[in-house]
Amino acid sequence: MKSLSVIATAAMFMVGGGILAHGLPAVYHGVEVLTHVAADLPSVGTILGPLSETALDAALGTLVGAVILAVVSGVGALRRRAAS
Repeated sequence: MKSLSVIATAAMFMVGGGILAHGLPAVYHGVEVLTHVAADLPSVGTILGPLSETALDAALGTLVGAVILAVVSGVGALRRRAAS
């Protein structure tokens, strides 16, 4: 069950990053460009091309998730400090 929760969390980061990328045209265009660049690399492009969009979506989801976690943690810390 523990491995399933880790895999499911990683999948949610990928899905969330994909949703965010598709919702922001500039970011989506950047992902497309980087995907095409990765696909054009000699000898590794056939592997990196299809994987790069997923990896970039996961990175975006992880980055946004980390920012949200930092904000929520900061607000919680400020509330605890104010209550003291």
